[in-house]
Amino acid sequence: MKTPRYILGFNSHIHDSSACLLKDGVLVMAVEEERLSRRKHTKDFPRLATLACLKQAGISLDDVDHVAFCFDPWRGLPRIALHFLKNLPSSLHLLRDRAGSGYMAMFRMRGIMASQLGVEDGIRFRFQFVEHHMAHAASVFYVSPFDEAAILSIDGVGEWATVLQGHGRGLGIRKLQETSFPHSLGLVYQAVTVHLGFRAMCDESKVMGLASYGDPAPYRELMRDVMRLHDGGKVIIDRSYVSYDRYGHHRMLSDRFIAAAGPARRYEEPIESRHQHLAAALQERLGDAGVHVARDLRARAGSTNLCLTGGVALNSVMNERIRREAGFERVFMQPACNDAGAAMGAALYVEHGLLRQPRRSVFDSPYTGPDYAEGEMETELRSAGLAVERPEDLVPRVARLIGSGKVVAWFQGRVEWGPRALGNRSILADPRRVDMRDVLNVKVKHREAFRPFAPVVLLERAAEFFECDGPSPYMLFVMNVREDKRATIPAVTHVDGTARVQTLTRTLNPLLYDLLTEFDALTGVPVLLNTSFNDRGEPIVCSPADAVRTFTSTRIDAIVMGPFLARKA
Repeated sequence: MKTPRYILGFNSHIHDSSACLLKDGVLVMAVEEERLSRRKHTKDFPRLATLACLKQAGISLDDVDHVAFCFDPWRGLPRIALHFLKNLPSSLHLLRDRAGSGYMAMFRMRGIMASQLGVEDGIRFRFQFVEHHMAHAASVFYVSPFDEAAILSIDGVGEWATVLQGHGRGLGIRKLQETSFPHSLGLVYQAVTVHLGFRAMCDESKVMGLASYGDPAPYRELMRDVMRLHDGGKVIIDRSYVSYDRYGHHRMLSDRFIAAAGPARRYEEPIESRHQHLAAALQERLGDAGVHVARDLRARAGSTNLCLTGGVALNSVMNERIRREAGFERVFMQPACNDAGAAMGAALYVEHGLLRQPRRSVFDSPYTGPDYAEGEMETELRSAGLAVERPEDLVPRVARLIGSGKVVAWFQGRVEWGPRALGNRSILADPRRVDMRDVLNVKVKHREAFRPFAPVVLLERAAEFFECDGPSPYMLFVMNVREDKRATIPAVTHVDGTARVQTLTRTLNPLLYDLLTEFDALTGVPVLLNTSFNDRGEPIVCSPADAVRTFTSTRIDAIVMGPFLARKA
């Protein structure tokens, strides 16, 4: 009997630590460390995530053949050293920034892993550094339905590259063109996020939501000067406006930018119209740049298929513009296109790019994390003193609760992969209620009023409510809500008439599909408001204990956990 081949991939010491395990090229588990450690966006070594992967497979680390880390610290070292020397003494700040980010620890990553998992002696596995953007590319192409495709990875910065334009065919991924630091769309967006009073590598989605309230015109020329589009798919950052290339995160924008944009907003200070306008101009220019690079890639690769990835690809407004304007017929993404997903890409790169093993599966489900037994669910619910039922008519009961205006926590199956709740760790509500956004913010989410809530809709009915060009199973595309439906689903229609849509099929999530179908039969609307099951500042819940703790500490009306329906006594 053939011994299975296990490959473990992980991301660590950057942000959004994660781990992934493959068995003979097929995904066993992929999970972010934050779900288990309860530290949002943690960059700690993913010890708990790694142990969860091994437990899911029923193996120990001794059974793992290859371990892949989604960063190669040696690769960019000469260029980083030259950059430091050319920009002394200000680059000393950047050196401290890199050291503090965990970059220096990456050179010892094999030993750190062994120490964290208690296997300093007798390591059997082979350890492999994988170039960061190649890990991103592998994370999407090797699990795509395409035998060949153009590949676009847009990130803050890897070892040195910030954008990768590539082409995949079969088992091969070929670089066509790279953009290098400091010319980074991701770092500019991050810098302006901080200038607007939000947190880097955490709150960029807030800026995307805020942009819809503004008019880009007042700052359009500024952002065009900062991000200049050149022939050949190049995006050049005017360094006179930025300073992250010399000071790192200590000071990301220059005095020239601040003079043009106005002083930085402090965290929790009131948001003024100028902040909205700046966010709008930033978002518009990011979309321009994304389309510009993607169109060039379309010509270079000669492919009508696109695999899109990288942390910047979480910007679903940009993604929709690329899908509509760049000339590709089909666009494929997987939900963890950020650095968490690069862990999966590192493992896939070893499996297919290095070992040349045939591709065996397409990524078609985001539910890749831990799951929990019904007994554990019931124990947690009852130990919290909740009124617990196991109704035969669970789905109709929940549909009626939501239709009557109740907010329902929904906990089912395995945890989602990526930053978005996609129907297994969700809070569900009625999209028809004008006041539902305020209700949710008061009862549980406690977040900024300008941030939109997303809809989940039956795929076969999506075109009735949204200008939908194709499936959007992972909430990675923002679409226009049809004008005649905006008054029908106001709770999920953003101020600019758009929505970040999740389309659902029965195959993807049968129980949630049945709930949507039941809600449609009750109301005539095959749409639910779907937001992540967590309170402000917390990761999405993972375990029954997490779910019960969040439910009891907020004003959610009911919780569905597996077959159980519970309310506060």
